Amino acid sequence: MIKTLLLRLGSMPLAILLLTVLALASAIGTVLLQNQGQTDYLQQFGPLWYWVLRSLGMFDMYHSWWFISLLGFLMVSVSACLWRNVPRMLGEMRARKVTLADRVWRRMEHQQQWTEQGLSAAEVAERVRKLAPEWGWIEERVGDVLWLRGDRGRRHKWGYILVHGAILVILIGGWMSVQFGFRGDMSVPEGGRESEIMFVQGTGTGHLTMPFQVQCNKFTINFFPNGMPKEFRSNLTIIDHGKPVLTKDIIVNKPLYYKGVRIYQASFGDGGSAIRMKLFHLDGTGRSSVINTRVYDTWKDPYSSVTLEMTNFKPFNVENMADPGEPKKFQDLGPAVEFVLRGKGFKSVKIKSFMNPFVIGDENRGSFMMVSFSGDSKDYEAVPLGIDLSNPKEWQLFNAFVRHLAQRTSRASGESGKEANLRAFKAAIFDVFGDDRPADIQQMGMRVIQSVQTLMQLPWPYIPMLEDYDQVYYTGLELARDPGINVVWVGSAILVLGLCIMFYLSHRKVWLRVATEGDGVKLHLAGMSNRNKLMFDEEFHQLFNRLRYGSGSGDEA
Repeated sequence: MIKTLLLRLGSMPLAILLLTVLALASAIGTVLLQNQGQTDYLQQFGPLWYWVLRSLGMFDMYHSWWFISLLGFLMVSVSACLWRNVPRMLGEMRARKVTLADRVWRRMEHQQQWTEQGLSAAEVAERVRKLAPEWGWIEERVGDVLWLRGDRGRRHKWGYILVHGAILVILIGGWMSVQFGFRGDMSVPEGGRESEIMFVQGTGTGHLTMPFQVQCNKFTINFFPNGMPKEFRSNLTIIDHGKPVLTKDIIVNKPLYYKGVRIYQASFGDGGSAIRMKLFHLDGTGRSSVINTRVYDTWKDPYSSVTLEMTNFKPFNVENMADPGEPKKFQDLGPAVEFVLRGKGFKSVKIKSFMNPFVIGDENRGSFMMVSFSGDSKDYEAVPLGIDLSNPKEWQLFNAFVRHLAQRTSRASGESGKEANLRAFKAAIFDVFGDDRPADIQQMGMRVIQSVQTLMQLPWPYIPMLEDYDQVYYTGLELARDPGINVVWVGSAILVLGLCIMFYLSHRKVWLRVATEGDGVKLHLAGMSNRNKLMFDEEFHQLFNRLRYGSGSGDEA
């Protein structure tokens, strides 16, 4: 019963089937990104396939029960194969049958015969050992016939043993990594410490506390001209039991290693930058107020239901300003903060508010923002405000113009709209600047007149604009412990060694039958090889020439 079970478990068809299934599963795991957010999977596959794939554990496949079971089943199969075949292979390598039956002898492809006069069988045997010692000759006498057998590469079955053993070692290493290893994310703001990592666990989120703390002393980043990150670097200090034990800079692909845990530089983002916003009230009073908040905080207006939920901040926002078909022309639009504006009486929107006005060449086109009514950053639409809100005088001019325009409209003086606008604007200029008008008053006037309709159509009680900031980055780290990695490396080295033995070492066997004939002996040489028949044909003829004519010398196996 046990012998039959081992025979079934260690069979080649079963091993091939298990390896095929594991290969297919690994291919699926490579194509289907693992350990992503559940919302991303739901949007990608839809409700039906999302629940099907989730129930099969395809989103965290390498930790699923069926994948670990397949891994364990393959380990059992390889172990059974080794248990069943290794003793037999070792016995075959030790056993060397010296004599051959006539029917076997006749089937030998490589054969040579010759006679030697004046020599005995014992003298021939001594001469053979001297001329070709590398073949490791053994002898056996049967009646008047002396048999000699030589072998080269008879340890070739170690290749099969090592390959199968290496597969088992690699599988054990993979199992150790799955069962006892981890890989998770950690976000550490500049100047802060963190000891907990977060990782996807099945369909939820798992947390694990490290036996040490990671402190980010400084984070630096360099950009390409197109705004893409060129290099980001974190200066980290490991705090163990309250004491700093290691400080090192890490960049992508150059991790920090401590207590079996590798700490990789993975990402970066805003670490809660201090944001100063200026609110330009659209109630006709011309008021503006300043609020201080932070990224990831929500500011609540104490006088209304309006809230600003700060989501992100970027000091650089590089865009391609070239027209379609023209060479790319990158321009940094300056710092911008992203937030969600909510309140009663209007639809919630996501806004990206820029600190600087939009300037092309020497032309100032005023302040602007990006607005997404869906809440998705992909749906941002540019909303030019016209007026340059970074200039306080321009905001005063706008409100003065609106006030005078309303007064002249209420008087109904009979003036045309164009004349009324012109008189209202002149009065506004005098109120704000008096007789000391700035040099760019004409451009300022065009922006103010343009912005009247734009700003009056906004449904919000005020326009939130970025005024100042104190940026703080966070460094995104990936912490991983892989206790089976060294086992896998050892298994890989054994696998390479075993493959080299299998492919490059062949077992060559030769037999020499020495029969007494008159005052001499008749010699009959035969040989065979388990592979590489062409090379063995040459080797066999070299051996024949050496034994027949005493030419040549042995070489190492």
